Parts: sequence; structure tokens; C-alpha cells
Amino acid sequence: MRVRLPQFPSPFAFVTLFVLIAALCVLAAVPALAQSTATGTIAGTITDASGAVVNSATITLTDTSTKTTRTATSNEAGRYVLVNVDPGQYELSVSKQGFSTTKTQTKVTVGSAVTLNLSLEVGGQNVVVEVTAATTELQTMNATVGNTVTEIALDNLPSLNRDVSTFVELQPGVSPDGSVAGAVVDQSSFMLDGGNNTNDMDGSMSVYTTSFAGDPTGGISNQSFAVAGGPTGVMPTPADSVEEFKVNSTGQTADFNSSAGAEVQVVTRRGTSSYHGSAYEYYLDNNWSANTWDNNLTGTPVPNWHRSRFGARFGGPLLPKLLGGKTYFFANYEGYRWPNSETYERVTPSADMRLGLLRFTDGTTGVSTIYNLNNTTVTSAEGEVVPANSGCGAFPGSKCDPRAVGINPLVQQLWTKYMPLPNEVNGDCGLTRCDMSGGVGNIGGYKANLALPQTSNFFVFRLDHDFGDKWHFTSSYRYFKLKIATHDQVDIGGFFSGDKQGVPTSLSEAPQLPWYLVAGVTTNITNNTTNNFHYSFLRNWWAWSRQGDTVQFDGLGGALEPLGESRNQVLAPYNVNTQQTRTRFWDGHDQMFRDDVTTLKGTHLLQFGGTYQHNFN
Repeated sequence: MRVRLPQFPSPFAFVTLFVLIAALCVLAAVPALAQSTATGTIAGTITDASGAVVNSATITLTDTSTKTTRTATSNEAGRYVLVNVDPGQYELSVSKQGFSTTKTQTKVTVGSAVTLNLSLEVGGQNVVVEVTAATTELQTMNATVGNTVTEIALDNLPSLNRDVSTFVELQPGVSPDGSVAGAVVDQSSFMLDGGNNTNDMDGSMSVYTTSFAGDPTGGISNQSFAVAGGPTGVMPTPADSVEEFKVNSTGQTADFNSSAGAEVQVVTRRGTSSYHGSAYEYYLDNNWSANTWDNNLTGTPVPNWHRSRFGARFGGPLLPKLLGGKTYFFANYEGYRWPNSETYERVTPSADMRLGLLRFTDGTTGVSTIYNLNNTTVTSAEGEVVPANSGCGAFPGSKCDPRAVGINPLVQQLWTKYMPLPNEVNGDCGLTRCDMSGGVGNIGGYKANLALPQTSNFFVFRLDHDFGDKWHFTSSYRYFKLKIATHDQVDIGGFFSGDKQGVPTSLSEAPQLPWYLVAGVTTNITNNTTNNFHYSFLRNWWAWSRQGDTVQFDGLGGALEPLGESRNQVLAPYNVNTQQTRTRFWDGHDQMFRDDVTTLKGTHLLQFGGTYQHNFN
């Protein structure tokens, strides 16, 4: 049985959904949690030259990439706060009647809390005082331990498969398998643009499915239950689609929930006031690779493959003054083509065994003897004449086949028609551990190259809209489709239509087809009170697609694999052992609603929040 991929809406169909989500966000007013998982915070105190606090000063934050502004006002304690600030470069200016305007530059990173204490000098507002080194790097708002990987580092640091989740393992307290501070690997939480991107099946995308930050040649088979590489979220996060990436390993704040491991925060790139784009391709092949000694022995060529990872990104302003504000977009497409192949090995009956002749070797003398299970004299493949039912039992003259039935004709037909002869002789057979004494044994190894192609397509679209300086809407949509063949079930005999004897053909696939939508609205209710609402929907669909177990032959007298042989040791053209041939799929629908409220009262920053998540599996 083959699993049919479910049909998903076109990415462009979600443009309408963005508008509906925006309306939902505008109506949301539930008090909730403070520290956003996709933005940063700027806070500080405004004083005069004598050190006295200055109230009612206007603080203006300008995004240097989009020229959009946000404002706040210092309170009676001289304090101000700007929360839910998108990562990026900013200019912050402070002004008040009777004082000169003070300006400074700062950078905001995801999950950070920047402290900017500024002093005003007496003078006219048309006098501008530039302040440098005003940012305090000391984290004063929480005790979270973690590191931020910025856009420049993402572009320059090496990563497996160009996925930023590789950098989880670079953080303090994270082991090579992705375990964090003593918590097991499935206990990390992955946040994407403020929504939930965590796999609630295994928590890491490295048990039942392919990890994007792992080695693509690793264990995609459910037999191994492991993939080289660290944990990731359900949706891939290619480096060209990500603006910043942060891992909080210990000391997370109260908004951290649902797991005991790391909190991974990923933010999609966003458009700016000017158009920017790039195109790329990474190509790797093995045309100059040497063959293995084992392959040379059997005349098996080097498995031929090449990898091609390509894509493009583009962003900028969209429909100026739409809905009375500014709109920006970002889009990224990435494709992956890998016509992979690997050397595959299976046991197969020898020519003598197909005739009903069994060979056994004396372990002491090394002498091989052929025994005939048939009722007639048979000439072996080496020209030896073997009498019918020659004695081979515990007593002299006892028959090898007391029932005088001989080899089952259906089995003989199956072997002759659908199984190639061994091509491994003279010695050990690797995985098969077969007896090849004298160059001919009961079973032998058959080695050939197996095609295991991989194809994937990834798409992300982000939309940002500013409804003036008090309302900001953001939304992103990600779509991923992966087709990947595995070696869990393989036909080596051309048993199924389209297959060819002696050419291993994969009968198993591990497709993935998830998609993800997140939308949020940040509202400045007052100069010192901010509300941030997020909604996300994660569709997590994957399958183990197998050919399954066909109907057994009538009259065979038993199953093809009565003793539960492994996939490489069954004397049949294709394996039917349950662990590799059962079809399995997972269909998860995860919805998350989250609202954060931050307000400044005197010298106290008050934060409230709540998260509701509903998972349907």
C-alpha cells in the first residue's frame, strides 16, 4: 500500500487568511505574558544633567531599515519601556521642552532586554546631542542564560543542510545530541515568529522523521530510530529565511512553558523600505570519489549521487500606504535535489540451493559435502552428480528429507524467477555472514547500488504592516514538502511492476508535508502599556509509506519469513518483516493562542500573560 500525500492549499491562498487573522488580532485584548519569543525590549531612565529624573519626556524609536517609529513617555520615576521590538538596528531619541534632543543608536536582538539610560541637557529642542555607547549589555530584567546568533553569523558560520537549528549545539550546556542541561533531547521548545513550532510527537524531529539539522545520509530508517544531528522544530529554518536565532538553555522566565529543555527562538527575515534579494546554489557530487574495497571485489561501481541546494530570497515595501500605513514583505524559496544512491546488500540462494542441494562444511577438516533433498539424482552447478536423498542424518543412510518431498516447487520458482544469483564469493559476505566455502554455498551475498532520491521544496512568506505608530501587524506562512525514499523495504528481483531483477528498487518512502501559519498584533494601549497577541497553527504531517505485505502463495505451507528474518537476510525478492513494512502516519494540528501585556508603574515593570494551546493528533 502506498500513502497518498494530502492536498494542501496553495501558499497564495493564505493572503486572504492573513487579513482574517489581522481582524482577529485587533479584537484580542486578553491580558497575558510579558517576554515575547520573537522580539526584544528596550528600557531605561531619563535624567537631567544633575541626575534628577525627567518625567513626560518623549522617547521616539525609529527602525533604521523601515523608517517606522514608535513612541513612549517617561513616567514620574523617569522610567520608560518599549517592548515587542523587532530585531534590528534602531535610533532612539529623547526630547522635552526646555531640553536639547538626545539621540543614540542601538541594536535589538531576539529575546534581549536592552538598557538605555539617557541624560538630557538644558537647551533648545533644535539642538541634537549624539550619545554613543549608551547601551548596557548587562541583563537586568531576567536571569535567562542563552546566546543569540545574528544574521551576519548565520551567513558565515558553517551549518548542516543550511538549517540554523545546527547552532543549538553551539550553546553552553547543550550536548551533541541536543540534550540540554540534563534534560532529554525531546524536551526542547521551538518557537517561530512568536508561535509554536515544536513537534509534539517526539519533540526533536530526530526519532521518526528526518532532522533538518542532521546528516541527510543518516538513519532515515525507522530501524535505526536515530538521525545524526541535533533537534529541530517541525518546520525547517533555512539560513536564508532567518533573521536571528536564539537558544535559552537555563533560567528561562515564566513565559517558558511545556518542556524542561532549551527554548529555541527563531525569527523570519522581514522586508525593509528598500528592495533586497539574492539567489544561491550549493552543489556537491562524488564524481572524484574512490570506490570501496568491497565494491571493487564484486564489480559494484561507486554509488552515483550529487546534491543541489538552491533558492532565492526577496523583500521590500509592498503597496505603499495600504490601509493607511506601511506594508513590507519578505519571501524565500529553497529547493533540494539529491538523486542519492547507496550500495545495498542482500542474501540470495546459491545455484545449488535452487536445485535442492545443500552444502555443509566440516569445521575441523574443512571438507564440504553436498546433500540432495530431491527424489532424483541432481547435478550441481559445479558438475557434481549428487544421488537422491543421500544420507545426512545422525544415523548412516538416513535421509536428508525423511518425507521425500524435496524442494517446494513454489519456492524454487520464486528463487529462480525473482532472485539474482550471488555476486559475492570467496569469503565473508558482510551483512549476510554466509558460508561460501569453495566458492559455492547455500546462500550468498548480492550487492548492487540502490537509488534513494530525495526532493524537497520550501517556501516562506512574511508580511508586516504598521497601522501608524501604535499598531503593528505581522504574519508569516511556511510550507515544506519532502519526498524521500528509504531502504526499509526493497525489491531486488523485479517482483513488482516496473522493477527489474538484480536492480534493487525502494518500496518505501518517508514523506513529510507540514505547513505553518502565525500572526500577531502589537498594540501600544498607552505610552507605557503594550499588548502583544499571537496565534499560530502548525500542521505536522509525515508518513512511513510502504508497499506492505502481499498475499502469500497458496500451497507454500508457511510465510516467506517464518522466523522473523531481518530485511537483509530474507530469502525472498522483497522483505515483509513487520517493523520495516508497516505503514504509519502522523497528522498533527496544533493551535496556540498567546497574549502578553506589559505596563510600567513607577519603578516597577509589571508583566502578565497567558497561553492556550490545543493539539489534535
